[in-house]
Amino acid sequence: MKNIMRLFLADLKRLTSNVMTVVIVVGLVFLPSIFSWYNILACWNVFANTGNLQVAVANEDVGYQSDLLPIRVNIGDQVASSLRANDQLNWVITSESDAIDGAESGKYYAAVVIPSSFSEDMMTFYQDDSTAASILYYTNEKKNAIAPKVTGQGADAISYEVNKEFTETITEASLNIMKSLSNYLDGTDAGGRIATLATHVGTISTQMQQASNVISAYSSLLGTSEQFVTGTGQLIDQARSSSGDVASGVEDTRTAASGIGDALKSSSSALESALASDADAYASVAQSIDAAFVSADQLTSDSSSALRNEASNVDGGVARSTELRDNLSQLRTAASDLGADQAVAALDRIIDRVQASIDRQTDLRDALNRAADDIDAGASTVQDDRDAVSSLVTEARNSVNAVSSSYTDDVEPNLNALLSDVGVIADALGSSADGLDAAAADLSGQTDSVNAALDRAQTALDASAQSLSNSASDLSSLSNQLLTALAQGDNETVRALLSSDISSLSNALAAPVELDRIAVFSASSFGSQMAPLYTTLALWIGSLLLLVAVKPRVSKKERAELDDPKPWQMFFGRFGCLSLMSTMQTVLMTLGNLLFLGVQAVHPLFYLLCMWVSGQVFTFIIYALVLSFANLGKAIAVLFLIMQVTAGGGSFPLQLMPKPFLWVSPYMPARHTIDAMRAAMMGIYQNDYWFAMGKLVLFLIPAALLGLALRKPLERFLQWYLRQVDASKLAS
Repeated sequence: MKNIMRLFLADLKRLTSNVMTVVIVVGLVFLPSIFSWYNILACWNVFANTGNLQVAVANEDVGYQSDLLPIRVNIGDQVASSLRANDQLNWVITSESDAIDGAESGKYYAAVVIPSSFSEDMMTFYQDDSTAASILYYTNEKKNAIAPKVTGQGADAISYEVNKEFTETITEASLNIMKSLSNYLDGTDAGGRIATLATHVGTISTQMQQASNVISAYSSLLGTSEQFVTGTGQLIDQARSSSGDVASGVEDTRTAASGIGDALKSSSSALESALASDADAYASVAQSIDAAFVSADQLTSDSSSALRNEASNVDGGVARSTELRDNLSQLRTAASDLGADQAVAALDRIIDRVQASIDRQTDLRDALNRAADDIDAGASTVQDDRDAVSSLVTEARNSVNAVSSSYTDDVEPNLNALLSDVGVIADALGSSADGLDAAAADLSGQTDSVNAALDRAQTALDASAQSLSNSASDLSSLSNQLLTALAQGDNETVRALLSSDISSLSNALAAPVELDRIAVFSASSFGSQMAPLYTTLALWIGSLLLLVAVKPRVSKKERAELDDPKPWQMFFGRFGCLSLMSTMQTVLMTLGNLLFLGVQAVHPLFYLLCMWVSGQVFTFIIYALVLSFANLGKAIAVLFLIMQVTAGGGSFPLQLMPKPFLWVSPYMPARHTIDAMRAAMMGIYQNDYWFAMGKLVLFLIPAALLGLALRKPLERFLQWYLRQVDASKLAS
């Protein structure tokens, strides 16, 4: 620590050693602020001066007069008059040739030509062979990059004025005619004409009411959507509350599957042994039966007893096979519940074979008992009984062997696969339960904000629908009153109705709905909106200038004055002076922006913190680059400056740029400085300021690795680079 302080104080002493050094330091401190202030002032309120842009307007419209309305209407004149009162641009009324020539020469930034048939095209829109009315718009895109966009906004304004003037003209002309015709109510056809106009007014009322109904339908749809969102939120909460039950059930399933596996493994060998012993037992049964029949003539009672004893043994085999069949049936039910189709099919096959074995053994038991009865009765069919019993013994033994083979070759592999699948399913269900809980937690908080947005939209639609409905009601009432007055011959009432405020009514019909603009995190001026970009660039340029003026490496003479300095001590010791000058730059720039320019800052202290941290991070990054790569590091810093002009997102939205700019943007420190600065200036939303600051500070990690850990491995490359530069005789 002593070496760091000693090197820092020595650098500080050298910076104030003479007047020229002080002048250089002052210049380094002021230059970034001058760059920032100059550019921010230049674009402080540029769109307030759009009235200086000259746009030519040539009105060639000759007007139009229809047979139905014997009044000449010239919408082009009315549009031109409206533009004269519009100070958005400097509208110059001139001829068509001058307008086009002026746009080509650059005298005018754009030219608007209203053709001679404009009014006719507008007023005959309802005819089958009509053509769309058009306005010719010429723009000189060579003269300036921004001016065509600004004049384009003016062209949009013309389009709006034309549409508004068209609606007003149609309505006002109709109402003026009704007013004029009221003076001719005594004429024979006056009543018929006014009745026609009243009918037209009623038609307009119907159309407006239909529009109101459509908007109301959209509003109802939003209400239904809100109910759907609410129901979705409730389902999410229910799913979240039950996810714990799902996890518990999954654990029970895993435990049960493990128990089934252990039970199956422990009973598998026993079952195989039992089936094998049953098969072997039938060999001894066959021998016992043969011996009993051989001695049938001499030992009648003993032979019948032996046969009944074997029948009892066979009956025990029947009981064991029946128990086996029942156990396999229970296992089949469990496999079916788990959806293990292969295991179910295998179990069905062996159950059928076990049942067949039971049938064969039952037949053998009954045959043995019948043979014993025949021996006791001295029947002559004993030899036939012997043949039948021998055949049944063979069938019973074969059926038991078939059951044993089917279990070993078919059932047991499928049961093992089933147990493995149960374990996988249990693990998957556990992951799904965890995912369900996480998804429910993420989504449960979103429904309120969605419902709030839907409420606002529904309120706006309801208001628009009500406004249209009120206007439709007024027009419908006017139409009905006119028709009633005409029917009663009340000319005074007709005159009173037609002499109402025509201008106000036509304006209302032309624009029944107004757009209410609400700014979120509003900016006080365009200069404040551009300040984050120019200020961030100034901070980077200021940090680069510090490394141009200050040598980052500690000389041998300076090392000799230190006490066995370590590389990291020299690194931080030299950075101390750079950090101090960076602090001076950021403090001066912050005070100038806030007090001199009046840049908007909702959170001034956070604004100052952002400026200071950004200056320190930028200086640290460039210091590590120059220390590791010498002049090549300065070139890399300039490259970063070039990339950050666009990839920092300070002017155009990043979403408008090609994908490579989107990919590289998160790795540009200026991006996060601009985000944090905008939050401090216009308002913080959900800690976005602190998130941006955290991402900015993370850039210190790779810079520190470069300056402290990787600098020594790069030393050989740096020495080679310096030798090549010295050999070129172009730079030092």
